[in-house]
Amino acid sequence: MQSERAPGYGRNGTPSVKPDRHGRPVANTAAQQPEHANSERVTHQSTRRNRRVKNRLLIAILAIFLVAFSPFSIVELIKATNESKTYSTVQSIPARPVAIVFGAGLQRNGSPSWMLADRLDAAVALYKAGKVGILLLTGDEVTSQEISAMRSYAIDKGVPSAKILSDKAGLRTYDSCYRANHNFGINSAILVTQAYHLPRALYLCNALGVDAVGFKAGQENYPNQSYYNQREFLATFLSWVDISITRPKPEIVD
Repeated sequence: MQSERAPGYGRNGTPSVKPDRHGRPVANTAAQQPEHANSERVTHQSTRRNRRVKNRLLIAILAIFLVAFSPFSIVELIKATNESKTYSTVQSIPARPVAIVFGAGLQRNGSPSWMLADRLDAAVALYKAGKVGILLLTGDEVTSQEISAMRSYAIDKGVPSAKILSDKAGLRTYDSCYRANHNFGINSAILVTQAYHLPRALYLCNALGVDAVGFKAGQENYPNQSYYNQREFLATFLSWVDISITRPKPEIVD
């Protein structure tokens, strides 16, 4: 004879529903909760965890990118990669067809500034030693008489006028390097300028088609050298922008 089971109890005597304090069956919500709900919860938690991991990874990659391509890193890289192309003695530098001499301003009386005179003296020394056959003087003859003063100085120092080329629209280093290749057909040269300026000049000329090495002119430190160094830092970073991103053409191409 089949025994009667109390309401809410199963075959094994365990309650299928939980009675309340009055003995009435109450549904066990935990027992009745569908299994797929638990599965969805676990999946959701796993998705959130994976999303957090991906976000952290992206932040780390962005941080590395910003450090690698920060102005400081770029400028230091340009300096480091051009150090081996820099020479400080006439005897050690390899010969090239042309010496490119960058302008550096004039004094109030119209003569070359201290820095510019040092650059011209260095270029004349290279010419007299047979390291170069031609001087390309590049500077600003648009707003000043820089090239005329440079040319007169070099001739007074013994360089024949026939061995001097004049670029009167070298308004900035980028323009001078661009025009040396595109306007004067120069593809190999010695760049003559101060040590602090050489890395940028070398970087630009080599990127714009001139296989260049650099010759340190004058001395390492001039009055207000810290100002020149700070200005050069920004100019070097902007030169990277010019080469890597904008690739502008000089204001005057002729």
